Amino acid sequence: MTADANRSNAVGATSSSLSSSNKSPNSALLAQVSHILADDLGSRAVLVTLLQLLGDRFESPLAVFEVEPAFGRLRLLLPELSKDFVDYVGLEPSGHGVRALGDWEHRVRGTSLTLLRLDATLLLGIIDIDHLHHDEYLLLEKVAPAVRVASESFLQERSRRWLSRRVRTNQRLLEGLLSVSDTTVPWLKIAREARLLTGAHSALVLEVRPNAIWVAAAVGETMRQPGDTIDRSSGLLSWVASSGESVLIGSLADRSTTNTSAINSVRGETENDSAVVVPVFDTTRSLTALIALFSPQPYRFSARDLQTASELARFAGAIVAQRQTLSFVAAGQERSELAAEVLDLMVDGVALIDGEQRIALHNRAFALLHGGVGNASLRGKPITQFESEHSQPTSEQGAAVAEEERRRLDGSTFVAESYRRQFVDPASGTSGTLIAVRDIQERNVERQRVRRLAHIDPLTGLNNRAGFFELAGECFESDDDKLVGLLFIDVDGLKIVNDQFGHAIGDRVLSEVANRIRTSMRPLDVIGRIGGDEFAVLVTGMDSTRVIRQVGERLAAAISFSPVVVGSIELRVTAAVGVATGTTATIDLDQLMSVADSAMYQDKFSRLRPDLLHLHRGAHDAVEIELGPDLVRVLRGDERGGGLLLRFQPLFDTRSRAITAVEALVRWQHPKEGLLLPGRFLSLALQYRLMDQLDAFVRAEAMTRFSRWRAAGLGGQMRMSINLSGVNAAESRTVRDFCQLADRLEIPRDMIVVELTETELSDLLIDRIARIMRRLKSEGFLIALDDFGVGTSSFRHLQIMPVDIVKIDRQFVKDLGSGGDRGLVAGLTALASELGISVVAEGVGDQGCLDVLVELGVPEVQGFHLARPLREAALLKLLGKEGEASTLG
Repeated sequence: MTADANRSNAVGATSSSLSSSNKSPNSALLAQVSHILADDLGSRAVLVTLLQLLGDRFESPLAVFEVEPAFGRLRLLLPELSKDFVDYVGLEPSGHGVRALGDWEHRVRGTSLTLLRLDATLLLGIIDIDHLHHDEYLLLEKVAPAVRVASESFLQERSRRWLSRRVRTNQRLLEGLLSVSDTTVPWLKIAREARLLTGAHSALVLEVRPNAIWVAAAVGETMRQPGDTIDRSSGLLSWVASSGESVLIGSLADRSTTNTSAINSVRGETENDSAVVVPVFDTTRSLTALIALFSPQPYRFSARDLQTASELARFAGAIVAQRQTLSFVAAGQERSELAAEVLDLMVDGVALIDGEQRIALHNRAFALLHGGVGNASLRGKPITQFESEHSQPTSEQGAAVAEEERRRLDGSTFVAESYRRQFVDPASGTSGTLIAVRDIQERNVERQRVRRLAHIDPLTGLNNRAGFFELAGECFESDDDKLVGLLFIDVDGLKIVNDQFGHAIGDRVLSEVANRIRTSMRPLDVIGRIGGDEFAVLVTGMDSTRVIRQVGERLAAAISFSPVVVGSIELRVTAAVGVATGTTATIDLDQLMSVADSAMYQDKFSRLRPDLLHLHRGAHDAVEIELGPDLVRVLRGDERGGGLLLRFQPLFDTRSRAITAVEALVRWQHPKEGLLLPGRFLSLALQYRLMDQLDAFVRAEAMTRFSRWRAAGLGGQMRMSINLSGVNAAESRTVRDFCQLADRLEIPRDMIVVELTETELSDLLIDRIARIMRRLKSEGFLIALDDFGVGTSSFRHLQIMPVDIVKIDRQFVKDLGSGGDRGLVAGLTALASELGISVVAEGVGDQGCLDVLVELGVPEVQGFHLARPLREAALLKLLGKEGEASTLG
């Protein structure tokens, strides 16, 4: 079954499952959209299925456009599936849409093309929707957020695939750059790679000569053939060859280009609608070649393709320079008195070997290298006298530069680098084999020294990755079957240290960690720094796997035993340690490393490692590492760290304005910095693995206050909303803690809302978090999802998480009163409500915003316009209980 058939079946199955329900057509559509987004079809299939579904529903083709910044135009995101748009945009399917992006509707050839802006670079286009009713147009606005999410996922996946192709291309070109097998430039390979990366219909590589441009390689749909010449007096290629400037042609018909000086040269050169041409320079900045890409489709190429071609040109220039050097080394065919003098001044030994394999001619250096004296001392001697059994045969033609062992007249040997090439002088008829020899004995000694240094990490003095794997690999080469253990160590939060204090401080931390590892292990253990913040230790000679695991535990404790002090900065360092064991007869080093790597990640999970969280930090949310010691103190009850306290922000019913819930928000009263908001210390708590204590404080304090209010008859049916960090949401003990505290304080469980922030939900832990949330829900608690709509996995979260409430992120709400995008909020609200989930709009900053939310039917709201986070007394006063406020303190 084809992929398209599978997608059609997916839509059909969803439709049939909902057609028998009692839902309205609009509700059914929203439910289908939600199911499509949650399906694991792949990003492209999800977008295709979604556009097909909406096209059928609105009886009009839909397509997604992306902005092409190089030309200020629009480009179809899926041109092969948007052929209906060809007649309306006046271009081929891969072409642009319309020039102006500020308007919502455009007339193209008398037909309406409506564009709905999804975000800064994406627009949803629909053809001829004059037949739609107002309600259907509003429905289209409601599903627009779903199209945005699917489109962004598709773009991310497309970018990953392109980067993967770039990596493979770079590897192949680097192999060509390092190759010295011949002196030719692999133009055909470069042309193929350029066409592959850019999707061009044809690719040419052309060598630039004084009077003409010569086709060196041609691939794809082109009439040009290798060997063809192109006049340098006119045309696009001539313009680039003369100016040395790159050019990107978007469309010949529109005369659209990134270099207006080139557009007048295009006509007469090619009938292609779009092109990319870049120059290739050698190391002397001489223009030697051109890389040219063509397509009959307008706007086929983008700024990224121009950048790609330019990078390939730099590769090509490096190869040209290298081949020129090799050709120069091999050349020795000029015979003149000057050439002879130059030969004698050369450091390299050069000799001509005749057909009988005897030395016919050599320079002074060749004689000295082989133990002779004077220019004539070795003439007539067989070349085999100076070659070992490992030398290259002198009859081999075009041999590569090779290392070999050579003999001197006294029988001693030396290591040399040699090059052989057939020599023929047409003028004199002289022929033979030209050999060039260079003594590399000292270079090899230096190479060995460099090799030793290359295996040592200069920062820590430990083995680097190469050195570690070489020494550790030796343990697996013997025939002995012995027990080995591998400790894989990952230092926590080094990136945060580098960002906050600079790499110099980060390097000091790494050096100290290396010292602690070195002093904790035995001299016979192999220790290495194998990555930026990763270390590995191979342990041998242990009696049991239990002992090796104990060594891993002791090593983790040694790393975090005391803070790292750098000047006035005191940093608490922790690390995740993975342990893998096996015998050398049953497991190899790579397998052992893989198991230890997996074990290290498990240790990260169990230790609530913050690096696994997708933390959203704005410009004012920097991690304040210098506050770390005080945060540790305050959570231990030490008054020197200040104190933690709560503020309470109400949620209101949009119709009655009654308070329906309050959200408990933590604050830190620091002794020097004053009152700190969570943005100053939450990330720090994650780095120091203090989220467990912080969540416990907020949970206990908020529920205790809530219990007192209820006992005093305050609040009625008002709920208490308590934030839970993503790391603790994955821990099973969280269920027990909430249940025990609610029962002890006699709080009905359905009055407690456990609130998760969507941007903190790690994709690696989401299934585990979902299980824990289902357990909490089964115990009677309500589950809320904060910052809804920000992440690309929002709709998947709704499918797998037992969510009762979603809180639409403030970025979609704050501008509603001043003409913001109502469609996004309406769409998010409709999709959530369709799944039986209540909706709260955050960030209500003015009355105009509130009025729009009431009109859209959003049931609950929260924001500064209604109430800021309040002290307990101020909240109770707002509830109209001033007397009780003073009683409760």
